[in-house]
Amino acid sequence: MSSASAAVDISNPTLFMFVGDREANVIDVVSLEDAKVVHRIETSIHPDHIIATPFAPILMYADIDAKKVVFYNLEEQKEWNTIDLPMTPRHAVLDTTGAKIGISDDVDGGFVLLHAYKRAIEFSIEDFPASSDVLFDPNDVDIYYTNNAGGSLGLLDTNTQKTYEMPLVDAGSAQLSAPSRSLDARYVYVSNAASGEVYSLNAYSQVIFNTFDLGGSPARPYTTPQGAFLYMMDVDSGRFMSVVQNQFEEYADVRFEHGVDLVTVGQFDRMNLFLSTQHKHWYIFDNVSKKIVASGEFDGQPINALGSADGKFAYVAFADVAEVAVVDLESGKAQLVAATDSGSGAFTIGLSNNVCH
Repeated sequence: MSSASAAVDISNPTLFMFVGDREANVIDVVSLEDAKVVHRIETSIHPDHIIATPFAPILMYADIDAKKVVFYNLEEQKEWNTIDLPMTPRHAVLDTTGAKIGISDDVDGGFVLLHAYKRAIEFSIEDFPASSDVLFDPNDVDIYYTNNAGGSLGLLDTNTQKTYEMPLVDAGSAQLSAPSRSLDARYVYVSNAASGEVYSLNAYSQVIFNTFDLGGSPARPYTTPQGAFLYMMDVDSGRFMSVVQNQFEEYADVRFEHGVDLVTVGQFDRMNLFLSTQHKHWYIFDNVSKKIVASGEFDGQPINALGSADGKFAYVAFADVAEVAVVDLESGKAQLVAATDSGSGAFTIGLSNNVCH
């Protein structure tokens, strides 16, 4: 990048999007205000995962093949330190405080808890079950995970570093999603692609409180930022069901195209962007009128989508085109921003409203 870009202040993560190239060891820094790349970070490892801590000038990126993570100082614009991991970092999740990062592996298992501010490993568990994204409870102690081999929802107590298993289905017969939770952490939600069901577990009694038969292959459940609704999507049929959480009553039941497995939610849980990691179509669903109010097709294949903290915008990165999309959820218009050289492998924003997912 030019010398002018090197002088750009990128120390406040909440003002930026960080987009990792799917091939090269670079991360483009996109200004959310100006909608353009203002800086390029050259990394010593490939950024397969990127995590920005919203309350400190710290960026973390992980390389799956190298089994390494790097902590980057956004204020000084240099790499702080590199950590070798005792397991493969196929999944990385930031906790609710912005201070700790859970690293898991859904193939070979293993778990590492990193402290972002200390830039060090808190502890590691080598015999941790194979698990995708973990879910942090807001009590800063408990971490939920799913165990397909055991057919269970697991709970890791970070104080004792012990795990507890809550059986959901017969061992070996499950295709469980990563867990999600209600805003108040009273309920934990898990979908089972093998049965077409979504389970609602009471976090206190640790038993299934309700089961929703969505059919097909349900994606990971999603709790809306205001906490009013539980969203469930069937990847096979495109069916979308929303449920009012306090009574667990059905609110809406509509159909999109098959493959829809991503959602970002707008202000007041109203305008929602639905899209897919399998195709390029997108839909904006009005949760008040319960209708699709806008739709279109992206140029590229989405890898993920995140909602802005204020719920006004959705951000989408693509695997096969060198750009990201900024979608105005109210107007339904998408702005494309040139970023990366060959498409995105990972991306994040400094602060998102995807709080319970």
